[in-house]
Amino acid sequence: MTTAQLLPPTGTCLPADLGVAEEWARISFRQPVSPAGFIDAAWWPRTLDLTAELPPLVDVLWTAGREINRITYHLLAWDPAPRRVQIQGRTVRLGGFTVGDPHTVTLTDPWGHERIDILVIAPSTDPAIAQRIFDIASAAEDPYRADDILDRANRTTTAHG
Repeated sequence: MTTAQLLPPTGTCLPADLGVAEEWARISFRQPVSPAGFIDAAWWPRTLDLTAELPPLVDVLWTAGREINRITYHLLAWDPAPRRVQIQGRTVRLGGFTVGDPHTVTLTDPWGHERIDILVIAPSTDPAIAQRIFDIASAAEDPYRADDILDRANRTTTAHG
């Protein structure tokens, strides 16, 4: 599983507990990459403000050599956002829609060849449930849609809680 600052083991201090700036993306990608499945990654933003949350997310992707410049999202799932944002001197186009899955954001490259579908974990999600979502979503042959992953994570946590 490729990750960018996932949750530390239970019982350890999170960076927020230590007063460290929260500028890293909490994201987990499916590994190895597989054409099967519907979700390519799970992301746990801290707020519903796309302009604040996108810079660390696209930084992870740009660092990995992914030329993402367009992000589509469900309008009712996020705070209002502009149509374009500047991130590290690059323009990223945002497209908000009222159709589609409110639990996902889709990232594409300038040519439309690469598409990354990311399950969005609500900022208020309990850390144990968020970790379970990361685990399920990062499975290489994960056949589940966003709603299925969220249901399975909640059901598993409830069964063990």
